[in-house]
Amino acid sequence: MLRLGYNTLNFWIPYYVSDYVSLNSAQERAFETNLDLALEQHRAKELPKIHRLISELQADLEKPLTFQQIKSYHFKFTAVGQESATIFIPTFSAMLRSLNASQRNQFNKKIEDDIEKVRQERVKLTTEQKIKKRSLDLQAKAKDWLGSLTTKQRGLLTELAGYQVEMEPTFFSVRQHFLTDWKALMSQQRSTQFQQQLKITVHQLLAFENPKVEKELIFYLNRRFDVMRRLNHSLSDNQREHLQGLLTDLRKDMAKLIHE
Repeated sequence: MLRLGYNTLNFWIPYYVSDYVSLNSAQERAFETNLDLALEQHRAKELPKIHRLISELQADLEKPLTFQQIKSYHFKFTAVGQESATIFIPTFSAMLRSLNASQRNQFNKKIEDDIEKVRQERVKLTTEQKIKKRSLDLQAKAKDWLGSLTTKQRGLLTELAGYQVEMEPTFFSVRQHFLTDWKALMSQQRSTQFQQQLKITVHQLLAFENPKVEKELIFYLNRRFDVMRRLNHSLSDNQREHLQGLLTDLRKDMAKLIHE
């Protein structure tokens, strides 16, 4: 599945971009040509980094992870994501710089509508409903990686869901700041600093960073790391074997992608 998804990114990325902006034929051709080049670079430069990081994680997972290890892996995977995104920044910068005023407005409105849609969906729910919904989502993802969950583990994920719901106003604040920064960036698409500013904006989004709420986000992340530490320490031998098996399959698929 990973290989199929990765090998068809040259279709799926333009497909999702089309949800945000309608490009003319010349813009589409330029974007797709630049995207193919970026994907080649990503395969050669970034996939080996991800492969090595998964191998490192698998070695450390032989023993229960410490708080500091979990924190470290969070930032390592975030950094890998940022480095991957950097490969595509010139491609998206060129596409965004080619947009006319109408296309810019269309792009901005789609992002704004997406944020508002999530807000409206959430405002209808009580705090208890939000926690239950988020907990079930977290449990579903955890089952994918672990195969099954104990009552204690479901409780830990519900605890994490509670922290995430508590942070909801801050999370929406980060999204709103991003939207403001994005609109300001798009109004300066002819600037010589546009590509560099786009990189900074994307990196902050991927890391979910914002200086205005930095303390709140650090507090949340530390609580999240502690829950993940306790969850990792609660794993049975069967769960660890299941997790390692999935990571091994992922690493092998990535190795095949690197050498295709």
